[in-house]
Amino acid sequence: MKSVASELAVLLRTVRRPGDFFTSGTIDLPSLRLEVDGVGVIALPLLPVQAEQLVAAAERAPYGRGMETVVDTQVRRTWQIDADRVRITGKHWPPTIDSILARVGEGLGVSGSITAELYKLLIYDQGSFFVSHRDTEKASGMFATLAIVLPSLSAGGELIVRHKDRQVRLDLRCEDPSEAAFAAFYADCVHEVLPVTEGCRLTLVYNLIRHGKGPKPEPPSYVAEQARIADLLQLWAASKRSLDDEMPEKLIYPLEHAYTEAEIGFPALKGVDAAVAGALTTAAQQADCDLHLALLTIEESGAAEYADDYRSRRRRSEPQLEAGEVFDRHVELSEWRLPDGSHSPLGALPVADNELSPPDALEDMEPDEEEFQEATGNEGPSFDRVYHRAALVVWPRGRKLAVLNQAGLHATLPLLGDLAERWAASGESDQSSLWREAHELAGHMLSTWPSERWYRDRGEMLSAGARMLTYLVRLGDTVRLDAFLADVAPGGLHDKRDNDAILAALDRLPPDRSIALLERIVAGAAVASLSTCGDLLARATLGKPRLERPCLAGVATALIDALPGDPAGAAPRAPWQERTPPIETGFIVDLLTALVHIDEKLAKRAAEYMLAWPKTYSLDHVLISAVRRLVATGELNRSAAVQQLRTACLHHLRGRIAEPLEPPKDWSRDSAVSCHCPHCTELGRFLADPCRPSWIFKAIEFDRRHVEDAIRKAGCDLDVKTDRRGRPFSLLCTKNQASYGRRAKQRKSDLENLAALSPH
Repeated sequence: MKSVASELAVLLRTVRRPGDFFTSGTIDLPSLRLEVDGVGVIALPLLPVQAEQLVAAAERAPYGRGMETVVDTQVRRTWQIDADRVRITGKHWPPTIDSILARVGEGLGVSGSITAELYKLLIYDQGSFFVSHRDTEKASGMFATLAIVLPSLSAGGELIVRHKDRQVRLDLRCEDPSEAAFAAFYADCVHEVLPVTEGCRLTLVYNLIRHGKGPKPEPPSYVAEQARIADLLQLWAASKRSLDDEMPEKLIYPLEHAYTEAEIGFPALKGVDAAVAGALTTAAQQADCDLHLALLTIEESGAAEYADDYRSRRRRSEPQLEAGEVFDRHVELSEWRLPDGSHSPLGALPVADNELSPPDALEDMEPDEEEFQEATGNEGPSFDRVYHRAALVVWPRGRKLAVLNQAGLHATLPLLGDLAERWAASGESDQSSLWREAHELAGHMLSTWPSERWYRDRGEMLSAGARMLTYLVRLGDTVRLDAFLADVAPGGLHDKRDNDAILAALDRLPPDRSIALLERIVAGAAVASLSTCGDLLARATLGKPRLERPCLAGVATALIDALPGDPAGAAPRAPWQERTPPIETGFIVDLLTALVHIDEKLAKRAAEYMLAWPKTYSLDHVLISAVRRLVATGELNRSAAVQQLRTACLHHLRGRIAEPLEPPKDWSRDSAVSCHCPHCTELGRFLADPCRPSWIFKAIEFDRRHVEDAIRKAGCDLDVKTDRRGRPFSLLCTKNQASYGRRAKQRKSDLENLAALSPH
């Protein structure tokens, strides 16, 4: 299928005549003089006392029944005053009428000049209404009716206009007393006025007349175009049902006119935009698609370039900059509106390149905002700019959840949680609409789940993956649980706080499947989350009695196979890659605890492996504290693997305790300085001298820093400070007993560990 975005743009471009069967809006009403014979000058907004005077001077409005004109308050209940009794004056009134007619002409899609002929002044008091009817032609060339509601306090009385299979409901009240509301519609449209429920409404009714040759204007009709658009949308929807992921999830058609965030809405669309929206509204309904109007926002930033030469820049107070290469670009849709004019609760959604109709719709746009920053420090000049466009957005109704999924987990996780909560509270079966909606949403989320990591929002105790599992467990959705544990969880990078959620999810699946998935998770996640996998295995071993421990041998083997070995032989990592975290004491405890309960042979294999790589599994930093915790449990003392580790730790401790420990007898200190420059050579002689407790090194800053770095890297037993008296400054080096202090502290710790590990 050819690009649906390109084809939709071609079809919508055939809808070029602006206008619709109706138009409405508001306009600032300047001071005017409204005078009615028998009443006098009318104050605006309309006062209640003058409303009563107008009703007293008016007559019941009739309506046409066949060839007759009759009065029937069951059909039409309102008051009217003939045009010849009404006078509107004031220098601002003619341009106001001209402005209204210009907007009406554009809104109805009428070319050429039109005039408005005052027909009646209508007074709708409380309870007034007019049932569905069509206006008759009251003057030669009349093609439409215009109603202008003057400032007056009222409620109710909405105008409903119908044309073919479409209907609009217009509320012509204005809260601001300085504004008037207007509505115009073609004469052949069926319309009605709902009852006024409060107050009184004052309305000027005009016949709209177009002079000149040619047929009488008619409402724009795009029946053929709408049918072709509907056919295209139906084919697109069918392709999405067949899981054609190459097709866009939504189609975005940017509009021609500019609209602010405050005014964006279907009723505010102008010219061709209104015509396109009308055609697409009907076609979307026929194709079972959802249509929205949204604000398309593009944010770009990048490098700026100087538009003038260096000499010109020196003569100007501000250099001339222009946008260069774009480094970052973000495009999203927000401020959603429905065809009925109401707001939609949708949040921000991203925009994919293949969703734009046409694909080049955003090229050659002029930015609404653009800022330049001059070069600072090592950074060159830069720019930031923002574009805004209104756009029509359509998607197949059955793909609504797929579209929502584009917003990301921050939007879909709360929605899934809400669906799960509502379903659980409803007590309905797993075939209810709520459950099926949650099941579908979870499927979309899994299909686009970020593979990098289980991200955790600030303040969140559970990661996104753990929250997902929690909701699926609540739903009892074993299909999605299995899929998540098989495809997402092995990616790793969750942490221990999420293991309860993983085990709760595994508990919902058959034991054999749980074991297979647990092995898959550990095998896939161990490299990135070794400590977390150790905790997971320990919990599975000790906390899930329905899983036979011998069945966990495969899981344990997978974890042993992932144990790191010689750090020098590890594959080199790129600078941006995360380094493998060091082995933690808690991991050794979790691993040995699980292995001893699963299979003693596996425990012995792990212990031998750890002792083979002492640089990775440090006796001092990891194994001694781990073995102390293991033997403290009592039940693990019988394990040959634990005893093997215990023996190695005791041998290590006893050997170091046997080494002599006494403070230095003179001022000579060991030197591990590797540099042989003259300054470091002098430093070495000072360290070896048994009679010199201090050394003053007077030198420039570069040399002082070099010697200070050498002292720090070699771990010399020296206290160093800078004396800033005189030039150049001096480095004061004083010998101390830091090495002896560290060894004494180590001896105390060794004795404590020896006592704790020695058999009683």
